Amino acid sequence: MKEEEMLRLLRSMLEAEKTRWVEEGGWLRFRLKHDGMLWETACTPCADGLLFFGRFPFRCRDAETAWRVCGEANRELVSGALFLTEDASPVYRCRAVLDDVYYARERIASALQGSAKVIARFWGRFSRI
Repeated sequence: MKEEEMLRLLRSMLEAEKTRWVEEGGWLRFRLKHDGMLWETACTPCADGLLFFGRFPFRCRDAETAWRVCGEANRELVSGALFLTEDASPVYRCRAVLDDVYYARERIASALQGSAKVIARFWGRFSRI
């Protein structure tokens, strides 16, 4: 799939869920919610799909401990990775491989659902740091 096709598909999926988005500088940003937790996700095309970055809406007060928690969490994760921004905000990065147009919608949905599960799973750990 071409980059514009990938983004068009994501936009249509967000519209179907009535999720607002902002597009600027090659990024599509939107907010996701799960069990009362609200965070921003940014998406950009990559060579064979879409990259998603789910940013927790808070900063960790102790970056050293937060980095340790990222390492522990990354050893538990099957795909994607957690890291910290310069201001010590945790971010989960994952990818949807869109090499088959027939499975593209399913793979985007799976990446977003997986991202929500990871953020929900580690929210408490990071929020206490």
